[in-house]
Amino acid sequence: MTEELIAKIGQLIADLKSSHAVNVNSGSLKERVIETGKSYFETFRPRLGRVVPAERISKVDEIWQQLIRLAHGRNRRTSYLKNLGTVRNEITEFNVLAISNPEQVREKTPEFSRTETTLIETLHDLLPSAAQSYVQGILDLSSSTRVSYRGAACEFREAFREVLDHLAPDDAVTQSKGFSFEKGKTTPTMKQKVRFILKSRGMNQTQRQVAEKSVDLVEALSGDVARAIYDRASLSTHIETTRKEVLQLKRYIDTMLFDLLEIKAPS
Repeated sequence: MTEELIAKIGQLIADLKSSHAVNVNSGSLKERVIETGKSYFETFRPRLGRVVPAERISKVDEIWQQLIRLAHGRNRRTSYLKNLGTVRNEITEFNVLAISNPEQVREKTPEFSRTETTLIETLHDLLPSAAQSYVQGILDLSSSTRVSYRGAACEFREAFREVLDHLAPDDAVTQSKGFSFEKGKTTPTMKQKVRFILKSRGMNQTQRQVAEKSVDLVEALSGDVARAIYDRASLSTHIETTRKEVLQLKRYIDTMLFDLLEIKAPS
């Protein structure tokens, strides 16, 4: 399950050992540490959480957070090597657990609400990949063993983004009357896509502004959840706060999807 991650860690250790500098100054090397940490939290951590006891995996979460902090500054090479060596050993043991006892932790399949069922069915007919992301987000939120909900936030946002891309392709948006890129952007933003969709349906300015404010909230909450891994000293201490943020994000996205897909709310 984690062979790829272990290999990446091993390569980082080898590259660090090949250097004789006291501090790690290589921007590309520090970026690889950050990307490997992100890969751990987004891809491997959710799967490990199903087979590894929470108290064991939380220690590794904190070491990864420390590695990411190290990579955002100018820090000693030995600090990187010590932390990377520890997480490699721990993740290797986790892999043994996953292989030898894959059913150690069983999760109950969540019961979808009528609203969720309606959205899932609509998305499945329109964009199966968006439906899969949405369902995965719900599964992640319902898990009793997770210590990170960042992946859930990413899944909900990805489902929302796919719907916007389907209903408002970049070319159609950029060629619409009065369009101009927002400062520093080379593609239409989510807010511009929502504006394009609602304007094409004859929605007035007030109605469009309400929807655009909801998009701002989706973006803000997505950013809060993403930053939580780096800004919060202990992931386990703030886990319930993060979960509440993702639930709020989901509520905004649910409302937007019902409007954009013109779905009649279940009675």
